[in-house]
Amino acid sequence: MRYPDRLATRLSVSFVLLFLITFSAVVAVTLYYAQRTFQTSIDDNLRGLAETVELRLGEDGADPQKVIEELSSAAQFVELVDSAGAVTARSSNLGVAEIPALPGGHQSGRTSFHTVKFGKSKLREVRYPLVRDGAVQGYVLAASPIPEVDQSLQSLLAVAVVAGVLGMSIAVVGTVWLSVRESRPLRNLTDAVHATAAAGFGLPIPASRGGSREARELRKAFSTRVERQREVLTRERAFFADSSHVLRTPLAVLQGDIEMLEQGVSGKERVEVVAQARANLDKMSRAISGLLLLARDSDASGTAWEVVELSKLLEGLVQGASIASPGLSISAEIEAGLEIGGDAHQINDLFASTLENAQRYTPEGGTVRLSASRSGSDVVVEVADSGIGLGGENPNRLKERFSRGAEARKMFPEGSGLGLAIADRIVRIHQGTFELSGRDGGGVSATVTLPLLT
Repeated sequence: MRYPDRLATRLSVSFVLLFLITFSAVVAVTLYYAQRTFQTSIDDNLRGLAETVELRLGEDGADPQKVIEELSSAAQFVELVDSAGAVTARSSNLGVAEIPALPGGHQSGRTSFHTVKFGKSKLREVRYPLVRDGAVQGYVLAASPIPEVDQSLQSLLAVAVVAGVLGMSIAVVGTVWLSVRESRPLRNLTDAVHATAAAGFGLPIPASRGGSREARELRKAFSTRVERQREVLTRERAFFADSSHVLRTPLAVLQGDIEMLEQGVSGKERVEVVAQARANLDKMSRAISGLLLLARDSDASGTAWEVVELSKLLEGLVQGASIASPGLSISAEIEAGLEIGGDAHQINDLFASTLENAQRYTPEGGTVRLSASRSGSDVVVEVADSGIGLGGENPNRLKERFSRGAEARKMFPEGSGLGLAIADRIVRIHQGTFELSGRDGGGVSATVTLPLLT
């Protein structure tokens, strides 16, 4: 038999089967216990009757027949038999009948009980030995009809069956209702997931306070996953759009250079074309590396980290900047022994880009100063210049990709607007902060804070 697919149906069928098994077991145990209780009660009464007969017979001048008649009743029969099994006295309520003999004969000296047939009814019978001077002199046979016990058990069974049918009906209705109610949040979640998938993960999965805790946690997990998927798709789309934006001009220039080379230019002109092509290839390579970094999931950080000797790295970058920009006054104040954990290539790109920005937008004769020092458990690196400043632009907006101020575009039109966005991303990957601020008298101060190794 194929098991149902729907959760509500599975829960209903499982609960009904469990109810039937449990109810049947409870009824069986109850009937067995009731029967044993009735039987034990009858056995105790019969034993007490036999013991009373024994005591009365032990009295001087006791007449066995008279003793039996006094102790018997309409619901209790008594017989006396000798050791050979012959009846010596019988209560008158038996008439001419005899209490049926118990299996095993009358040789045993132990008290025994048994249920025997007696006409159309049943008797519960005890055989109680009469012992005198260590020898069995005879037996007291006491019996009581038990049809009322069977009738009570049958009545109990009937009540249990009726109660079971009623209880199962209520259980089935309640289980179906509860199963449908509890599975509704899952069906709603399924519809929401299908809807957001059909919309390209553009639709959020709405929160819900209904349903069980597990259903709410599952909805939250799906919502988080959909949000992550939306972020991934957004980064992918931004990557392709940014790639088109950044690479369009270098590719066009490179195509022109190749066409000129195909035309056979030579001499100084050929050298200039090759140099221009190489510069554009380098620009494209740097742009693609930056775009890949911007498109990367921030959770992927830390996979290739190492100990970075920041003091030495900054000293090398300052020396290179001084050689590349002889018309600027570039100075540094770097505390020795600064070490951080991170990707050495990314850290190098971060501060190289920051220094390059300061050099690029500072006119001849200006100053660029780099300082690095400890501040608690962090290192603070500041690059301050005396250049064109922020030009009234919002510092946070300048950290967005392709965002450039009007003055910056005039001074360096070839820029892509990705430098500060890449720097900010590298800092966030390394659990730091990146701040831009204008300086009194002109210029920009770029402050990077990163955690030191402890």
